[in-house]
Amino acid sequence: MADLWIEEWKHLNGQIELGARFSKQQTEKHLWYRVELEREAELTHLADPFVLGILQIAMHEGEDLLVHGTVSPSLLRNLEDFQLAWAVWKPDYYRTINISASEEQEICNPKRHEAICCFSGGVDSCFTAYRHARAVSTCYPYPLKSAVLVQGFDIPLKENEYYESAFAKVKYQLDSLNIGLYRVSTNFKELSVFWPHAFGTGVASILSLFQGRYRTGLIAQGVPYSSYQNLVEGSNPMTDPLLSSNSFRIVPDGGGFQRWEKIKLISNWQEGMEHLRVCWEGEKKDSNCCDCEKCIRNILTFRALGLSLPKAFSIDPDDVRIMRLGPLKEFTISIGYQPILELARENGQQDEGWVNALNKAIFRSRAIRKLSKNISGQILLWLIRLFSRLWRQPVEIIKF
Repeated sequence: MADLWIEEWKHLNGQIELGARFSKQQTEKHLWYRVELEREAELTHLADPFVLGILQIAMHEGEDLLVHGTVSPSLLRNLEDFQLAWAVWKPDYYRTINISASEEQEICNPKRHEAICCFSGGVDSCFTAYRHARAVSTCYPYPLKSAVLVQGFDIPLKENEYYESAFAKVKYQLDSLNIGLYRVSTNFKELSVFWPHAFGTGVASILSLFQGRYRTGLIAQGVPYSSYQNLVEGSNPMTDPLLSSNSFRIVPDGGGFQRWEKIKLISNWQEGMEHLRVCWEGEKKDSNCCDCEKCIRNILTFRALGLSLPKAFSIDPDDVRIMRLGPLKEFTISIGYQPILELARENGQQDEGWVNALNKAIFRSRAIRKLSKNISGQILLWLIRLFSRLWRQPVEIIKF
């Protein structure tokens, strides 16, 4: 049995720290969230955010959890199904556990109806914010009033300068939509078992902090419904809603749209385009490096749509850089680059140099992946170097 002890709120340097200790035998982990003092009235005294924050750690360790605090019984009910799903998807990594609380209480204020989301400035969060603020591509927009920029997720806790710069850019974007911006910092990512599995519960835990005011938390989806075949994402439309309680609903948003559709829509949002931030690999966490795979993938989407490249991207990669992409995973090819090539063909760009370069990058990635199953590491390294010098003529995509 593991214990989750909810701590008293602490006031420090204009912030409120909400914390909890997860203890098991002789080990203990401390999870905390720091929020601006002015948001105090919007915060919940329920332990729900910490149950979400520690859930997958407890599942990974396979220990039943006793929460020393008040938890929504509807959340506990939903988390039973959440656990069953992940235990089926990742049976070697997660086990279902029993979660109990010293007190269960349902708090539901029917007068609350506003929504909140996490916002990074990337394509998915820009799409969610723009879609609901401007009531486009939906007949029933949520009343999205505020967004959260988290320090401790894609921007590390120690990088305050980049966070402040990113905050100013995001505020500029959201001000144009009349959406407020909150600051939250947390050590959740440092404690999480495996970030690609846990980022959904991480975002949900952040949003549920504010259920003193909000009724709905929107989680922008990075993968469309059409791609959920043999795929498990940490945030997904199947298990995200199971992170809800009767008083605070978690809603996956944007899963019905491909990335190019999102970019096409938000390209009309001038302020959003000026500070669009899709990069997480670059050294400067407040801007796009324009050299990593994700930056190039988004830049090529703008090209395929026939749109001008936003000034948020300071460099437009040449054909040589595109050809050197990879090795690309098959998943990235299918949901990221295949739609780009289809768009380029529809828009009459199939003979462009960058399209040929992208075809070569995909061909090389698939060839390397196939060869790597049957050859030694030294030979594979030699082949990778060889492939980097080849493909001077246009090639067709070959599927293995």
